[in-house]
Amino acid sequence: MASLINLKQFPSGGEFRPDNFMPALKHYPSINLNRELLNTSNTAHFNVGEIFIPVESESVLKRISRTFFESGFWKALDEARSARAREQSPLISTTADYFAHLLELYRRLKLEVFPHTQKLSAERIAQYAETRDWIHSGIRYIAWHTHLFKVAVAGVDDVVRIYSKITDKNAGIGPVLKSPTQTQITCMAWRPLCAFELVVGCHQGLCFWIIDNNMHLGRSINPSHTFKHPSNLPISSLQWNKDGTLLATASLGDRAILIWHADDGKIQPLKRLGPPSSLLSWSPDNDHLIASTVGHVFRMWECYDRWKTERWVCNSDSVQSTCWSPCGRFLLFVATKDPILYCIRLVQLHINPSKYDNEVMPIADLNACVLNDRSNTLIGGPAQQLAMDPLGKYLIVTFKSTNYIAVFRTYIGQYEFEISGGHYLSGESADEYPSYICFQPLNMDNDRSVLTIGWSGGRIQLYVLN
Repeated sequence: MASLINLKQFPSGGEFRPDNFMPALKHYPSINLNRELLNTSNTAHFNVGEIFIPVESESVLKRISRTFFESGFWKALDEARSARAREQSPLISTTADYFAHLLELYRRLKLEVFPHTQKLSAERIAQYAETRDWIHSGIRYIAWHTHLFKVAVAGVDDVVRIYSKITDKNAGIGPVLKSPTQTQITCMAWRPLCAFELVVGCHQGLCFWIIDNNMHLGRSINPSHTFKHPSNLPISSLQWNKDGTLLATASLGDRAILIWHADDGKIQPLKRLGPPSSLLSWSPDNDHLIASTVGHVFRMWECYDRWKTERWVCNSDSVQSTCWSPCGRFLLFVATKDPILYCIRLVQLHINPSKYDNEVMPIADLNACVLNDRSNTLIGGPAQQLAMDPLGKYLIVTFKSTNYIAVFRTYIGQYEFEISGGHYLSGESADEYPSYICFQPLNMDNDRSVLTIGWSGGRIQLYVLN
């Protein structure tokens, strides 16, 4: 079993070369959101209720009614129970106290029966996100286009920035996507076999953007269309299938996985008993959909056979991150608290080709250890995210509590998956950590493995792995 011992630092030349030393990356845009994020954070945000002086002569009922239409039911209930309302109308405040008490009893009873239906706060979303420190990190998600030279970068300011290839006529900076219906972005994906369609998963649901050639440097106000979750829940994960006809989404507050038929708008729920799903991943061959949950259970759906499912149990905790081998025969995953890398082998039986011989194997020990060339510097521990290059030669692992990136070498055979230690990567400073990692897909503009690292400060760094 592989480990993190004797990892060497990523060299600046030779086989591993960062973007500063790679002439082939001269057409890639230089991305750093730090300055834009600072400008955004300095912008003042005002509440309409803070600008205007409240009218003192308002009656209690009128004030509660106004609060209800301005801020919703719960704020109105708080207003009815406020000291001012209690002084003016004790009967209304006492009635509101009894009503609030009944709602609290109902909430506690519901959590006892359905513990996973608690309120989806930002902290709970960050707990199951693949992005490290999702709440505060400058970069929340990175999505490369499958067929074209386009990359979408979502920042902590809820803005999606589009970048393209640098040419003599194009500086590489594309449109900026921001809308009031797009907050707390958790995931994004370009639609396969479609040049201009990007879908963003956020707190309000799904935002579909059509990014055509007419959208240059201007900011688009509204997406082309939006889809809300049937229960008005935020989207925690989304994945397109290989041909872009089906979109799978998951929410931390819903047990069902929703399969959206993008062309006709129909929804097909995949329901099973158990905790809600938190992370989805479609296999490269389009045959399987892996769905991890907020509990110990994760499921593998067989897309080719009427959505049959196979139930798996992770003994340590919930699944934190997954990635498929390019051939689709091996699934790698890590648990939330367990520093072990596991591999599921999907091998078709020769006797019955419709069945698979599934086997789970621990293949790497990710326990924290001290780097040989850096004293008192740790790497490892519970993993945060996994990413495998499109050629199947390298596996990248980031960690929850240490700031270095591990690079493993991999070998994929017909029935075996081998892994060995390689190198490690570090940021510009000891405090900088990787927020999100991914690889650029292979297409007509790219024939090599380009690792894309979004650092906590808002900059993106590229590495070419030959």
